[in-house]
Amino acid sequence: MGRFARPSTLVGIAAPMAVWALHFVVLYSLQGLTCGEGWSQRGASLAMVALTAPALAAIAWLGLRARRTARTAAGDPAARRVRFAAQATGLCAVLATVAVLFTVVPVLLLPVCR
Repeated sequence: MGRFARPSTLVGIAAPMAVWALHFVVLYSLQGLTCGEGWSQRGASLAMVALTAPALAAIAWLGLRARRTARTAAGDPAARRVRFAAQATGLCAVLATVAVLFTVVPVLLLPVCR
């Protein structure tokens, strides 16, 4: 990742939510294809759960990186901006984690196709 994807930039702040959005699109696209094309529902459920682990790992990495950035920021005004943006990134990571789990729970509890 380049300089623009640091936790203190707008792209960095939005990155955890982008991971969730990608996870959401892939899961529900796979669900639609499974029902529409007659694919194995058990295989699709396993694939959906398997896709959740990398999404949660990426969000955790972004959150931990933001936490490290927030802790190392000093007290001058520019550093306070960096610390605030890093804290916002961390909060977005928490929100994205909840959103990913909220997205995958129906896969675990309900059949893929009704």
